Amino acid sequence: MVAVPTTQAQALAWLRRSHDIHDSLQTTEFDKIYSKNAQVKFTNFPAAEGLEAIKQLMDAAFRQLSYMKHVTRQADQAENRIWLAVDITYRVKGDPDNEDINIPAAGLVTIVTEGEEAGKIARFDVFLDNTPVRDKIALVANLDS
Repeated sequence: MVAVPTTQAQALAWLRRSHDIHDSLQTTEFDKIYSKNAQVKFTNFPAAEGLEAIKQLMDAAFRQLSYMKHVTRQADQAENRIWLAVDITYRVKGDPDNEDINIPAAGLVTIVTEGEEAGKIARFDVFLDNTPVRDKIALVANLDS
């Protein structure tokens, strides 16, 4: 695996690896893709800063899901940044209908370029409206009440 992608093919391979790790719904391999001081920012929410904070944020989200799959629609690489457009399919844990919820999203990944963490995420800005997922989580929680 190339540390810092410099071609379209390398950027797509880098994204595929990152998506596979996220789609596992486990944070155990996040140290392979996130730098120790990485930041992740979802839309208008405060950024999670540092690998442990990112793991906590994502663990909380993953606990509510039974499935997640990213499909890259577009990716453009420039220097140490990748702009991406993806379709994400979610399934909420406990949903009796096991409904696929499809959400379009965009993101900007900034990659560490030097040192032992070269090739890992320095910052990931995610732009999406996950209201349908949050609504389904609330609906499932009400079924359990």
